[in-house]
Amino acid sequence: MLNSRSRGLVLAGCAALGLASAAGAQDGIKQTESLVKKGESTLKSIAEARTQLDKTLATYNSIIEGKAVDSKAAFKDLEKAVKDCESKSESVKKNKDEMDAEAEKLYTGWTAGLAEITSPDLKSRSEARLTQTKDRMGKISAAGFNARGAYDEFLNGLKDQIKFLGHDLTPGGVSALKGDAAKLNAKAKTMFEKMDGTVATATTSLDALRQP
Repeated sequence: MLNSRSRGLVLAGCAALGLASAAGAQDGIKQTESLVKKGESTLKSIAEARTQLDKTLATYNSIIEGKAVDSKAAFKDLEKAVKDCESKSESVKKNKDEMDAEAEKLYTGWTAGLAEITSPDLKSRSEARLTQTKDRMGKISAAGFNARGAYDEFLNGLKDQIKFLGHDLTPGGVSALKGDAAKLNAKAKTMFEKMDGTVATATTSLDALRQP
């Protein structure tokens, strides 16, 4: 039989294990909350990049359509707007990378926690939930990656036309770009629709991770 001192040590050990398990569970909750915040930042940066590009395109169109009161001033605004677009694109990448890193922390902690579940049924169900979470986060990460890729590709096409105007901001030069501008605007419409759809899907995935 165990003496009182031994029983005390056993009880203390059990209590320590219980506290460790509780701490691990709390860490998982905190990691999920942190991941959701990173996901929100990523989606927000995509929305801000979209808004900035929309404004930039509007400034470009004001020159092409002859609606700009001062073409030279509008062109300067356009050059600044493009730099802002590039900054927004970098922000999307930064937020996506931070989100991906936070997701890996959650996966690592979750996987380690599986070893502490003694019930085969619960362990299997938790593994399935982990796989589902990875799939959901994959959609959000893909949203950031695809949005930035389409964004940069479109921006490069716009910058080419801006460079063209930079050497020929004359009525003839502007007129020569009208066909290209029409194609660019059509491409923008398609790109924005895809971005909006992708972000909507990613938002649904993020909402599934929110804790009440």
